[in-house]
Amino acid sequence: MLRHRFFLSRVLLPIAACAAATLPLVCVFAAQDGASQEPAQKGSWNATGTLLESCTCAVPCSCNFGEGPSPHHYCHAVFAYRLEKAQFDGVDLSGLIVGGADGPNGGGGYLDSRATPAQRPALEKMAYQLFAQGGPAGGKRAFASTAITHSVKGNALRLDIAGYGGFAARVITGRDGKTPVVVENNTVWPIPRATKAKAQTLQFKGKGVGEVSGEGVNANYGAFSFKGRVAGE
Repeated sequence: MLRHRFFLSRVLLPIAACAAATLPLVCVFAAQDGASQEPAQKGSWNATGTLLESCTCAVPCSCNFGEGPSPHHYCHAVFAYRLEKAQFDGVDLSGLIVGGADGPNGGGGYLDSRATPAQRPALEKMAYQLFAQGGPAGGKRAFASTAITHSVKGNALRLDIAGYGGFAARVITGRDGKTPVVVENNTVWPIPRATKAKAQTLQFKGKGVGEVSGEGVNANYGAFSFKGRVAGE
């Protein structure tokens, strides 16, 4: 009997609470006893969270389907990775954000200003690892520290990289009027399922990047999960 009561409290009660939530329904079940969490350890890195991005292409971005940019001959993007759970070489980075932009003059990187002096070097190295997984451009870039707002609230998306710019977008729903349009296994961004959105405004200007702007342009967001070894380990 005691075992049955334990099961009810650990499993059935969270399910009941989730079922009672108001729409739109989002249910998150925490891992029990830390069983599914990657341990923080030297010589490795891991990160899970949410990618948010917008680019200068029309909706949908043709680059995401293995084609060239449209309607322009270029695809300039502004993006950020929110690290829900992350560590790099034993340094905990959970809750921080790394951002990037690729424009007519090149690429720039942006580190969450909340990072401590001990976290900042690890956060920059994490950014390189994440950017190497996919996106419009890789390679070396200069990083700046700034406040970054990364928000997904219902169908409203917002990214603001303080002092540089960002975008505001809304999720595109299908013919039922409520379920988001989702693209699986796109050819550019390292997210298995990309929820499609349209950015009302995309405005960004930064040293080494140039100016990125657009209205009614493409946007995506989705969950990511990566892990690997630290170089030299």
